[in-house]
Amino acid sequence: MQQIVVNRADLSAVTVREQPGAELADGQVRLAVHRFGLSANNISYAIAGDFLGYWAHFPVDESWGCIPVWGFAEVSESRHGEIAVGERIFGYLPMASELIVAPDAVGALAFQDESAHRAAGHPWYKRLYRCDADPLYAADREGVQAIMWALFMTGWALADDLAGTARSVVISSASSKTALSAAWALQQSHPDVQVVGLTSAGNVEFVAAAGVYDAITTYDDLDLAAVEGPAVYVDIAGSQGVKERVHAALGELLGESILIGGTHQGGEEGTGELSGPEPRFFFIPDVAEAADGGHAAFHDRFTAAWNGFVPWIETRLELTDDAGADAIVAAYERLLTGNPGPTQAGLFTW
Repeated sequence: MQQIVVNRADLSAVTVREQPGAELADGQVRLAVHRFGLSANNISYAIAGDFLGYWAHFPVDESWGCIPVWGFAEVSESRHGEIAVGERIFGYLPMASELIVAPDAVGALAFQDESAHRAAGHPWYKRLYRCDADPLYAADREGVQAIMWALFMTGWALADDLAGTARSVVISSASSKTALSAAWALQQSHPDVQVVGLTSAGNVEFVAAAGVYDAITTYDDLDLAAVEGPAVYVDIAGSQGVKERVHAALGELLGESILIGGTHQGGEEGTGELSGPEPRFFFIPDVAEAADGGHAAFHDRFTAAWNGFVPWIETRLELTDDAGADAIVAAYERLLTGNPGPTQAGLFTW
């Protein structure tokens, strides 16, 4: 079994560990991790590993951690009566060649991994979908699903959360996949809401071509004069300095400030003086699990939205396929040190 681990105190230190696979106990299942996506979102998991508990999902030791990914696996061995060898599974997986899980709450659509180290974890991260029964799954869309599933769910649920509360929404890191997801969902469900994209000068052309923003401004210009209130600032960049300037520019028009991500590593330093509302953290696992009608109803609504979104986002993604631990490590190092551009995303197989 191969596992890619990074130093929790120095994310640039990355290595591949090889170790024998453990024997299965009764009720356990071995998943052979097959294909997964790797993007800036996974770097965010590493950066927030301690703060949001990401290192605990696939623990290594106190010094090293295994970064989570979203992707597909196949059941290679099963000692569970309801899970068959050969089943294809989608979900939250380690950057490793295999994972042993302890299925519980097994249903037609999904099951939960209740392994001892994950028992106290959030249900959203522990749920593994059975592709044959999942209405969202399509074999020819696996690449898009591995990259966009979690990001689109965040943007789509945010658009739903903002229903009826905002006249304008200003979104930083407008070229990011989460921002595009939110802007697309707002355009579809709330076309009367003005969506303003905040981006770098180099990404203005790409953001404009997406066609989901009513207005675009750059971090340097920060032209928000046309924004109508009440306004919401959606902070995907995670830059304290930008957040302070947006709050100040919007003034009394700003009704709410929402923090989602941190695409700008390091970012613009702030002064420590933030005017206006205190930002709230939008955490999609909590939102998804608390949805009206329970998980099944939420998944049905998400599937309907996903089927409309995929044909649109597919034309804006450049997916690359590669294989092997060395290729995964090289891609991780590139993501850690540079910005691959808004269209780029990597898919990897073992």
